[in-house]
Amino acid sequence: TKLILLDSLLQELTSLQLHSVTMLIDKPGLLAVIKVEHLFLPSGRKNQALLEQTDLHKYQEEHKIPDNFCRKNKESNIQMKFSCWPCRIVIESVVALRDHLSGGKHLENAANPVDYSEYFIDTALNGIWKKRKGVKRPLEETRLSKRERTKKNKIARSIPILTQYTEEKYEETETYFENGLRKVRPYHFTFTTHAKGRWVGDKLFDVFAREFRAMEPKEYARCIEAGLVRVNDKASSVDYRVQHNDFISHTVHRHELPVTEQKINIISEDDDWAVVDKPGSIPVHPCGRYRHNSMTFILAKEHGLKTLHTVHRLDRLTSGVLIFSKSAAKARVMEQQIKAREVEKEYVCRVVGEFPEEEIVCEEPIEVISYKIGLCVVDPKGKDCKTTFQRLEFKNGISIVKCWPKTGRMHQLRVHLQFLGFPITNDPLYNSEIFGPEKGKGGDLGKSQEQLVQDLIKYHTVENWINSDEYEPSEIVNESGEIRKTEVIQNLDKIEKVQSETKEEASIKTKKQKLSDDLEICDPFCDPHCGECKLAYKDPPPETLVMYLHALKYSGDGWAYQTEMPNWTLL
Repeated sequence: TKLILLDSLLQELTSLQLHSVTMLIDKPGLLAVIKVEHLFLPSGRKNQALLEQTDLHKYQEEHKIPDNFCRKNKESNIQMKFSCWPCRIVIESVVALRDHLSGGKHLENAANPVDYSEYFIDTALNGIWKKRKGVKRPLEETRLSKRERTKKNKIARSIPILTQYTEEKYEETETYFENGLRKVRPYHFTFTTHAKGRWVGDKLFDVFAREFRAMEPKEYARCIEAGLVRVNDKASSVDYRVQHNDFISHTVHRHELPVTEQKINIISEDDDWAVVDKPGSIPVHPCGRYRHNSMTFILAKEHGLKTLHTVHRLDRLTSGVLIFSKSAAKARVMEQQIKAREVEKEYVCRVVGEFPEEEIVCEEPIEVISYKIGLCVVDPKGKDCKTTFQRLEFKNGISIVKCWPKTGRMHQLRVHLQFLGFPITNDPLYNSEIFGPEKGKGGDLGKSQEQLVQDLIKYHTVENWINSDEYEPSEIVNESGEIRKTEVIQNLDKIEKVQSETKEEASIKTKKQKLSDDLEICDPFCDPHCGECKLAYKDPPPETLVMYLHALKYSGDGWAYQTEMPNWTLL
């Protein structure tokens, strides 16, 4: 009898869940249920194919929709999703569907439907909405960027905007110059995020310990108990279970790494564009342990360019031509040109060995095998790539080479040069013997890709490379002009011994030294609860602030921007 009553109760609850969704969808033609199959293409890439689509209003008359309706069947690789016609998006969970249907954006779109003839659902690509060929989205000058739309929505909904998202952020701290470096005083900063779906139901401490690497788990526990981690602007506890739509914030005492004090030269500036010569060591935009020491912040604070939009990026250690737009619409125009490969890019680099005199074309596909450390290798399963190389000069075992990348894959030039057997002389990643005696020449890694990733993580953790963006240079020029190679840990079995050595012996760059626990109380930039305030950093050597790879020229239809050749090209 109890089982019968329990079964009846479960059926009633399911009926109530179904009824709640049905009441929200009071007419057909608004949403569809789509059936998608997850596939692996012959190239090894993942893909999704649309099998069926049915109007949601009709589907509910014949089927129940439980909360786990969108869970993928691991045996058949079939997954059910929802497609919203007014908003032209795909929704992948019942909970997300309920939130979406009650949202202002959906209600507004449903009240003002668009001409669906301009759109179609791609049956070969997971049912996403796409514009029909020949129908292009207008690039109105008045169209707001995502950043501007977010700000507008927060103001309309009376949501407070943190100081770090206003122009007051430029006054968060002080910048000063010392020993040829640009440095930033420590400052307090609040990281914010909404709860991810995979976090829901987990303990707050477990989420921080699993998802973030900036601190040790015990330090995250201390921050939660101290109220530095807040949920929905309220103090929480380590045992709190994360809920849907939770707004989580974490206030930290932020220490940025130094960068070169080299001046940023403006190549060209008008009403639409700002083109600069980026120095090495400065990231394009805030990331990791860089914020005020990023190009966007420096240009805003020192050149008054506060509304820049990134069009393309250069690696932190790479120097050269960097293009910004002054409006979201112009940024999209340039992005489309780059995507269509209508922009010609020209780089120059300094590589190990005697590069061939004739023109070399490398078309090896490149695959990202670790986003964690940003590692790519040549792999048949990778994306198509093409780079043309031409040697300019050779002397004393070093070549100066020009590069014309046709595509724009991650680390494309560095990986192709490594594959050809001529890595960039001071490349901290791809000129490493962890890739084997040949350093990855010809794609020979000497180990599995998984083992390579683990070895690099283990090795570079010793060198403070991941946590502090540090690395050991592989080329240093001494007073006599000769090039000597710095010692590289070749035997990974010795790493445990290195880890037990002092910081002074184990690191070449910015070694940490313990200071007195007695902080200067009068120093406004010190936080007595901050572990990093008890550490001092040695200044990095100048040769570690740049990689010998330079974006020399970017050009397109009727325009071109170019810099001078860098000094390190003179052999």
